Amino acid sequence: MTQLINLLSWQPGHSGFGSYVQRVIPCMPGIRLQLNIHGEASLIPFDQWTSQAPPQAPGRLMRLLQRNAMVQHGQRLKRLLDRADLRPDVIYSPFFDALLGFPEIPQLITCHDLTPLSHPNSRKAWLKYRFWQPRHLACASRVVAISRHVANQLISFGVAADRVVVVPNGIAVLRPPVPAPASENLLVIARHDANKNLVGLLKALSIAQQQLPKWGGMLRVVGRGTSSSAELQALRRALPRPDGLELIDELDSGDLLALLRSSLALVSASLEEGFDYPVLEAKAEGIPTLLSQIPVHAEFHAASSLFFPAEAGEVDFANRLSELLTDSRLWWDLSAAGRQLALSLSLTCQQRALTAHMAEISSGSSADLSVVDW
Repeated sequence: MTQLINLLSWQPGHSGFGSYVQRVIPCMPGIRLQLNIHGEASLIPFDQWTSQAPPQAPGRLMRLLQRNAMVQHGQRLKRLLDRADLRPDVIYSPFFDALLGFPEIPQLITCHDLTPLSHPNSRKAWLKYRFWQPRHLACASRVVAISRHVANQLISFGVAADRVVVVPNGIAVLRPPVPAPASENLLVIARHDANKNLVGLLKALSIAQQQLPKWGGMLRVVGRGTSSSAELQALRRALPRPDGLELIDELDSGDLLALLRSSLALVSASLEEGFDYPVLEAKAEGIPTLLSQIPVHAEFHAASSLFFPAEAGEVDFANRLSELLTDSRLWWDLSAAGRQLALSLSLTCQQRALTAHMAEISSGSSADLSVVDW
């Protein structure tokens, strides 16, 4: 079976999509299709590919297409495959993109979330998901959802249930778990996006500082756009203890890992997520998590996290934090349960599941493809 992995939508710089590629693709067989240093589509054999992000395209037009995940429309892909005498049996994209010029080839695409439909960061994002992504969905033979929540959204969006499968994100557990809390600090890993609810979280922090005057910990928010947000900076100044909040735009992976492992807990206050990978990363390190009560958090983390309402949950947030600060057994139980969840969501299992789905659709298998439990 000849497999082609479509990486044309991979952009330079750090992103959740890029992290997915670097985590999942290295062990998956197949020829990689991505931009080279000249801004041209190129075919890279499995044994010559590296997980280094592609460069920025040199031409203005190609940079524009790259920035908007539309690179395929600026390339002559059929000619590229003809010159290489390549006839793929199946195409896989870790992005929410089918190769629209090859409707005759079975294609598997991954839908990470449909957040731009409910909490868009721009009108352009909403328009793209509402009117352009259906073309990609129509071209795909099968769509991978990374959670049952996303699968249900896809079906509500109009995708036939027998074309949707659930393959949860996996993780490689690499280090021993943190044995005990190293501080009273909390960590949030979230860009200043509409769905991340950082404004709501800072309001909850204000209540926590008022109700827990003995808590001397700090809340650190790491993510693009946080420190430059005038709204977040204004909320910071209004806190009872402004020095208890630090807004950080970026950290390298080593420093971020050290910050995570030295924290009391990781917090996610999101209003909508497709999976929320930082929560799984925290659990792999043995760090408890304090999460908003949203469908995808409940789907994976009901037995291994503390929860507070996604909206108007300020008092509950303070109460859950108080429990975590005063009950050492609770901290250890959450640490152990979260670690077990991370071990059960194996990266190897994720890779094997994706490869198996590629093999099935290339062979025209009539197996039951409906939404399955993870």
